[in-house]
Amino acid sequence: MKNEKSYILRLLIAVDQLFNVLLLNGNEDHTISGRVGYRAKKTNKWYWLSLEKIINTLFWFDKNHCRNSIEWDEV
Repeated sequence: MKNEKSYILRLLIAVDQLFNVLLLNGNEDHTISGRVGYRAKKTNKWYWLSLEKIINTLFWFDKNHCRNSIEWDEV
C-alpha cells in the first residue's frame, strides 16, 4: 500500500510539473503551487496573490500550501 501511495503521489507531482511547463512556461522541476507561491512572495502583484489564495483554498488541509511548495534550493 505504501508503494502505491508513493507512486500515485509522484505521478500527481509529475503531472503538476507538466502543467507548469505547458500552461505557465515554467521550470520543468517546479510545481504550479511552488511557482505561484514564489511569484506572490517576490512580486506582491494582485494576480499572483489571487492565484495563491485560490490554490490555498483548494488545498485547505495544508496551511500556506503555495509558500510551503516553494523549492528554495532551486529558485
